Amino acid sequence: MKLNTHSSTPLYIQLKQALTEDIHRGIYSPGERLPTETDLCEIYGVSRITVRKAVLELVEEGFLVRQQGKGTFVQHPKVKRELIAVNGHSEYMSELGKAPHNKILSFNIQPASKQIATALCISSESDVLELQRILYFDDKPLALEISHYSLNVFPNLNQYVQDSISMYETLKSKYNVTPVHNKKLLNLIFANAAEARHLECEVGEPLFKVEKIAYDVNKQPIHSSFLYYPANRVTFTIDTSTS
Repeated sequence: MKLNTHSSTPLYIQLKQALTEDIHRGIYSPGERLPTETDLCEIYGVSRITVRKAVLELVEEGFLVRQQGKGTFVQHPKVKRELIAVNGHSEYMSELGKAPHNKILSFNIQPASKQIATALCISSESDVLELQRILYFDDKPLALEISHYSLNVFPNLNQYVQDSISMYETLKSKYNVTPVHNKKLLNLIFANAAEARHLECEVGEPLFKVEKIAYDVNKQPIHSSFLYYPANRVTFTIDTSTS
């Protein structure tokens, strides 16, 4: 597809439009590597400078993503996640008709730090279960989750931890506890080396950090969690409608 060199519209804008249309038409699929600069010059009949400017703006607008040493890829559509929702990741995936998938990085018993003890309303140094997991959307990491549960409240919880098993379902079936509301704090941070490795993103890439405390019907804390989402993979929504 050659662009119109006689149009008053700058070539790089025409190229942006052409690439965007080709993405929507499925010529370039989500997760697919874009052709090289040289190939794009030939395909669309433009200069390397035009290609670089168009691609850079599409990266900034979230249509494309660059991976160092690998190339430029079509960005996956953002996942919409209700910020004030009480459901967990497994329940959310089930609502979308997808099989829940998570991978455990580690889980261990340790004394509660002052911050975690305050969040869970327990004494410092009380035993807590720390669970670190990768939460997936299809086969792509959606979030890094670090959660803490009081073992005084949930004795032997560590025995029930498994990949792709809902923690909320475990709490309901083993302890008859269900979250009914939560508090969340949302901030923007930048990925460090460990977070980038787990989330398959670049060091320094923007991440949404969600600090969450879930509560039961008696307003007692169930768990506290830190969740890290690549900002280019998720859009948070807030629905304040009442029934």
